[in-house]
Amino acid sequence: MIAGLLLASGASRRFGSNKLLADLAGRPVVRWSADALAGTVDLLVVVVPDGATALRAALDGLDARFVENAAANEGMASSIRAGIAVLPPEVEAVVIVLGDQPTVVPDVVRRVVDRWRDAPPGTLAVTTSYADGRGHPTLIGAELFHSLLSLTGDRGARDLLDSLGDAVASVEVVGARPADVDTPAALAALARDVARRQ
Repeated sequence: MIAGLLLASGASRRFGSNKLLADLAGRPVVRWSADALAGTVDLLVVVVPDGATALRAALDGLDARFVENAAANEGMASSIRAGIAVLPPEVEAVVIVLGDQPTVVPDVVRRVVDRWRDAPPGTLAVTTSYADGRGHPTLIGAELFHSLLSLTGDRGARDLLDSLGDAVASVEVVGARPADVDTPAALAALARDVARRQ
C-alpha cells in the first residue's frame, strides 16, 4: 500500500490569511494539491492544524483521513511526524506533497510511485529532480519511517534524503519545481500561469 501525505498545517505568516484556502482558478489552493494525490495513492492522509474546519470543508468529498497537528508551530517536521504516526502497518511507502504547491502534477506522482515499484533492492526513497533542483513529490519507504518520526525543525526530510546517497532514486521532470504560494503576489503570478495553460 502506498500512502499520500499532504502537509497542510502551515501558519501562512507571509500570506496574511490561510493561503491554502485562497482561490486559484475556482478551487482552493489546497484542493489542487489534494486532488493530485488522491487519485494516485491507496490512502490519503491530510495533516491540518487544530480546529481546521474550513480546511476540512475545502477538501469535502475526498476520501481522506485528517490528522490534527497540535505542534504545527514547530514547522514542517511536526507535520511529517503527525502524518507518519497514523499510517497503518501495511503502508510500504509514503508520498509527501505540500499543500501550498498547487501545481504538483498527478502524472508526476504516478511516475514517482512507478519508479519506487521498479527500483532495485536497497532503494529507500524516490525524489523528483526539476531544472532548478530537487522538489516534491517525494516518496519515502517504510524502512525510514522511524527516522521521519525523529525529524525536528522546518526543513522536513531534506537532510535525511541527503544522507542516503545511492539509496535514493530520482524521477527527472521537465521544467521548474512547483511554485510555493507563500505571498499574495506569488498566488497572482501562479493564477496568471494557470490561466495561460488553460
